[in-house]
Amino acid sequence: MRRLVAISIPVVFSVVCAGLLAENSSVSGRWKLNVAKSKFTPGSGPKNATLTIEVQGVSMKTSYEESEADDSRGAYEYTATYDDGKDYPISGSGRSSWRDDLLGGAETITIRRSGSNSFGAQFKKSGQVVMTSRTVASKDGKVLTMTANGADAKGQPVTLVTVWDKQ
Repeated sequence: MRRLVAISIPVVFSVVCAGLLAENSSVSGRWKLNVAKSKFTPGSGPKNATLTIEVQGVSMKTSYEESEADDSRGAYEYTATYDDGKDYPISGSGRSSWRDDLLGGAETITIRRSGSNSFGAQFKKSGQVVMTSRTVASKDGKVLTMTANGADAKGQPVTLVTVWDKQ
């Protein structure tokens, strides 16, 4: 479950960033999780994680990779368009349980703009929302903070606050 929480945040964050990128190109690029400033409830975060965001017109491609204390790895990616209300598939790799471990079982994501420097996302499994998130970019474009609430693959509550530093 610790792994699920740690990975769910980056996923949610990635989705939210799609909107940020369309409005503020300084958000695109490579981001590193600041584990010390992030909070994972329940559990602890990954040993390290990176997030890469590429703007492609009105859509965004997001890739996430992480490693745990035991050096096991997980990854996911998706391409989504913000504000169109559509669900976009999430694909991944790593452990056979990568979807449950990293995304709380989510299969798709929908993103929406919620302000000039913030965006929201919904992660869904079988069409039902399992997690929501809100991501806010700092004015200087160097830090992203994502807050997520939802449930893990077993239905247990999860709350995450992740801080990402631009690389």
